[in-house]
Amino acid sequence: MKQDALKILVVSGTPDTLNSNAGLRSHVGEGFRTAFPEATIVVSSYEDGLRQARALKPDLALAFGSIMLDSSDFGPLAEEMRRSGGKLAFWLHDDPYEFDMNARIYGMADAIFTNDRASLDFYPPNLAVHHLPLAGSRAMHWRPVERRAGPKLFFCGHRFANRARLFGDLAHHAQALGASMTIVGSGWERDAIAGVTPMRLPGAALPDLYAASLAVANVGRDESLANRRFAIRPSTPGPRSFEAAFAGAAQIMLVEGLEILDYFEPDTEILLADDADGFAAQWERLLQDRDLSLQLGRNAQRRAEAEHGYDNRARRIIDLVFA
Repeated sequence: MKQDALKILVVSGTPDTLNSNAGLRSHVGEGFRTAFPEATIVVSSYEDGLRQARALKPDLALAFGSIMLDSSDFGPLAEEMRRSGGKLAFWLHDDPYEFDMNARIYGMADAIFTNDRASLDFYPPNLAVHHLPLAGSRAMHWRPVERRAGPKLFFCGHRFANRARLFGDLAHHAQALGASMTIVGSGWERDAIAGVTPMRLPGAALPDLYAASLAVANVGRDESLANRRFAIRPSTPGPRSFEAAFAGAAQIMLVEGLEILDYFEPDTEILLADDADGFAAQWERLLQDRDLSLQLGRNAQRRAEAEHGYDNRARRIIDLVFA
């Protein structure tokens, strides 16, 4: 099959009324268009996906995102793809937190892509399952790395218990360093930790804050919705690791495993810490050497552009689905 003649449908796995990550599908579409400029790429909501599949007759329909909700029924889309002779693949971006619900698609998927490497071993061995991290978008996330006039330490994300523990422990370090934290997101309690503002930021504002901040905290999620069967511990860093790198951020990552070393080089592209004390020590390095913040950001940005864009992920999907 000629890749420049491909017809590809990218469709969300969750109805938009319930989909907090609906915007990510446009980044996936952008990646396919960049990787395969002569191909026909259609990006659709879940609600309009079946109609688009019937009209386009795609070579590949890629269902992207969470598939956990009962309102997501992929049977009609799978039947349409069988009739038209195309492939149906799923790129699941909520492993392992929703892993127990994945069985609903096992009988209809030609290929499954999981965002989390640790989850691979828990899929049935007869399935074509591949590891594929999320990525960053050059069009959405890239910013020039010029100056750090914003927060001394910035974090944006929902409050989970592990995040609250870290920033609670960091509060006294911040006071000792004479620097402030800026923490925004849903679920936080105002004034519970110095520097917290309980609010949602629009996605378009995040890259500007990543680029302006002296340090950007990278702290994963430690809460599952449907992961009781195997209690899988996640290993792959989330999408904001790559999004912040595209923005040229100087990231300090609280690590629970070493998979991050596959994506970024420690001390030259990202700073790593095992606990709050180690995190504070890395933050102090940046406070004392602002040029280091800029150099880390430039290095991470080059790496992200070369390896961690959605165009890189799109090429891998096509290579594996049509191998």
